[in-house]
Amino acid sequence: MEQPQESAEAGGYSIRIASRLTGLSADTLRMWERRYGFPSPARNASRIRVYSRQDVERLTLIARALKSGYRAGEVVGKDAESLRALLSDAVVEDRVDDEQSSPVASLIDCLRRDDAEGLRAGLRQCVATHGPKQFVTEVSSPLISAVGEEWAQRRLDIRHEHMLTEALTTQLRLLLSAYEGSARRPVVLLSTLPGEKHGLGLEMAALFIALEGATPRLLGVDTPVDQITEAAHALRADAVAISIAAGADRSTQEALLGLLLQKLPPRGGLWVGGAGSEGLQLADKRYQPTRTWEALSDALARWNA
Repeated sequence: MEQPQESAEAGGYSIRIASRLTGLSADTLRMWERRYGFPSPARNASRIRVYSRQDVERLTLIARALKSGYRAGEVVGKDAESLRALLSDAVVEDRVDDEQSSPVASLIDCLRRDDAEGLRAGLRQCVATHGPKQFVTEVSSPLISAVGEEWAQRRLDIRHEHMLTEALTTQLRLLLSAYEGSARRPVVLLSTLPGEKHGLGLEMAALFIALEGATPRLLGVDTPVDQITEAAHALRADAVAISIAAGADRSTQEALLGLLLQKLPPRGGLWVGGAGSEGLQLADKRYQPTRTWEALSDALARWNA
């Protein structure tokens, strides 16, 4: 019996993950493989299907075309560029443009309606439309900020925030799973300091780091300083990335970060981001603010240089 893996193998996705990302059933993927010759996944050492990121992108476009009224025989054989052109025609163009004009507003509307499936489908659509990196920087980040504002204005409840966290974390980890098993430097250990339980920033940063060609190692949230430093040594991390949420006490964070710097390897970097990291004062050349995606990209580029 075939045993699809929850994690991607050989730099790709198992059939289970490909199905969840595209909304196409595993049976449909196998049938198309036999009938149309696409998708044509690689096989790992255990003969398990492994779908590439390009396969998943193309399959997502095909799924959109099917929902727009096209038949499988008309679209399965087309390449990604042809599918995008097809989807930009006539009535479909208007519908797609409307959906893409404000993905954040559409996703928030799903939250208001408690439409969990619509939210998950919308996130998958955004991945297909924008690609993984823009999904992080242009959808996920503004979406989290917007939901925070909506919650502050009491237009959303705590259950909506939890719904978003669950759906977005699942999507980010599915995308990140394609990079499991790689060991490209720098190796960046990601965590939050004691008392900080918000982890979405870490999930987004981990995927961004992987997309930039480095290796993220997620340690998790609310981690004691000594455990962060021990993990940094054990994993031979080149840098430790800390996320600080809005509202954190600055003096407490500076004290904890100072202690962390004392215990980190002398050549290890300390990259600190998140809404609560603004204005931190740390007189150590290893400390680098990474409050924006551009700053994080620069930190990675400087390490490689």
